[in-house]
Amino acid sequence: MQLFTFFSSIITVFIFIHSCQALYNPSSKSNIALYWGQGAGQQRLSYFCAKSTVDVIPIAFVNIFPAQGNGFPGTNFGNQCWGPPYVYPGPGNNPTLNQLQSECPNLVADIPICQGTYSKKIVLSLGGASQTYQLTGASDGVAFADFLWGAFGPQTPSWPASGQPRPFDGPNGQEVEVDGFDFDIEMPSTANIAGYIAMASRLRTLFKRASKPYLLTGAPQCIAPDANMGALMKAVAFDIIWVQFYNTPQCSARSWITANPNHVDGKPEVTSGFGYHSWTTFLDGTASKAAKLYIGVLGAPDASNYYLSLNELSSLVDVCYCDGRFGGVMIWEATTADTNAAGPYYSAVKSILTGYDSKPPRLCPPATSTTSSAKSATKTSVFSAKTSSSKSTTSTAKSSSKATTTKSTSSQASKSTKPPGNKTTSKSSSSTFTTETISKSTSLSASPGPSPPAGACGAPYGVSCSAGYCCSQYGYCGNGAAYCSTGCQPAFGICG
Repeated sequence: MQLFTFFSSIITVFIFIHSCQALYNPSSKSNIALYWGQGAGQQRLSYFCAKSTVDVIPIAFVNIFPAQGNGFPGTNFGNQCWGPPYVYPGPGNNPTLNQLQSECPNLVADIPICQGTYSKKIVLSLGGASQTYQLTGASDGVAFADFLWGAFGPQTPSWPASGQPRPFDGPNGQEVEVDGFDFDIEMPSTANIAGYIAMASRLRTLFKRASKPYLLTGAPQCIAPDANMGALMKAVAFDIIWVQFYNTPQCSARSWITANPNHVDGKPEVTSGFGYHSWTTFLDGTASKAAKLYIGVLGAPDASNYYLSLNELSSLVDVCYCDGRFGGVMIWEATTADTNAAGPYYSAVKSILTGYDSKPPRLCPPATSTTSSAKSATKTSVFSAKTSSSKSTTSTAKSSSKATTTKSTSSQASKSTKPPGNKTTSKSSSSTFTTETISKSTSLSASPGPSPPAGACGAPYGVSCSAGYCCSQYGYCGNGAAYCSTGCQPAFGICG
C-alpha cells in the first residue's frame, strides 16, 4: 500500500538523522514511551536511547516489594543484570529472598549516557503482573517510597554511609539517578490501595527536594477506572498515564478499529468500547486531571490481534490527537518493536505523531453511536505472543544461571484480559463473557472500600461475579484459563 511505503520511507529518514536528538517536551503530543527491560535477547539500554524517535523509557521492573524480598525490593531487567549471588543482602532473616540486583554493568553505564547525551527520560517501573509484590498499608507505602528515593533518586551522603544500596551508581560512587517512577500495579491491593496512595504521595513530596523535575507515571488497564489503580490516580497527581489499550478486548484499541474499519481522518468516529474517552472523563475532578494521556499499544503482531498496523494506529490517533490531554503513544516493548518485520515500530509511530503535529489544530469531531463495540469482545484468551519469548530470558551471567521466568515478561503478556461480569453487566450474544457500559461518573474512594468499576470482583471490593464466571487474580470476571486457573479467587466466583 502507498501509505505503508510512505511510513517505510519515514523510517529510513529517521535512521539517517539518527544523531539529531529531541528534548522530551511534556506539553508535546508526539512523545513516544518505550518499555525496556523484559525483551528476549534485548539490546542494551543505550541502543534504544540513541534512537531519536524515543522520548521516555520506563525500565521494567521492580517486581518484588520489600515485604516479599527480605526487607529490600527485588529487580529484574532481563539479560542486563547478573542474578544471585550478585544481589544485595536484605535486612531480613531469609537470604533466599534477596533479589535486589547488584551487578548491572551495562545499565549502570547506560543511564547517564541516555540522560546526558541523548536527553531521554528514564523512569523506573514498579510492579507488573507477577504475584510477587504487595503493600500492606500506608506505613509500608511511605517506607518503600523512602527506600526508592534513597536507592534510585538523588544521592545523599548519609544513604551509602549507612550501608544502604545504590544499585545504579557508577564506579567510585558516581551518582546515577532516574527521572521518575512508574506504577504498573496489576495485583489487587490487600489494604484498599492505601499503601499505594501513601507511597505515591510520599514520592510527590520527595520530588520537591530534587534539583530536576521528576515524573510520576502509571500504566493502568483500559477499563476506566482501573480496579487496581483508579483510586490511586484519583488521590495523587500523576504526570503521565499510558493506558494499556490491549489485553482487555472490550476497551482495547482493537475494539475501535473493529467499529471504524474505514475511518476517514477528520470525520466523526463510530463509538466503540475503546476506553480513551472514558479515561478523559474519569480524570476530570481527580488529582490527576492535568495528566497527559498516552495510547498504549503493542510493538509487534500478537496471537490475540491487539497489535495495530500503522494505518490502523494512524486512524486511531486522528480521533485522539485533538484531545487536550493527548500526549503520545506508549509501546510495549522495545525488543519486539525494534525487530518488527515492517521496521522499527517506534520510528514509524513517531512519524505518525509528528505528521499530526504539522496539521492545523481542530476540535474533536462528535462521535456517532453504534452497538458494534461488542464485536471485539469475542476473545477471552490473554495476549501471549508479546512477551512469551521473554519468559525464559536469563540474566546474562557471569556466574549466574538464574532465569527470569517469574518476572513479568510473561505476566505482562497476561497482564489481565479483564472482561466484565458482575451484577451490573449484560450478556453479549457472541462472546463468552459479559459486556457493559462503563459509568463515566464512577467514583473511587481511597479508603476504606473503593466503589468497584464495572466488571471488577474480589478484593478489595467484596464483589462476586455473575453465576458461571470466574474472578481472576487481577480482579475481573470472565471465563477461560486467564480467569479460572492460576490466582482465581474462589470466594468470588467459580474456578477451575
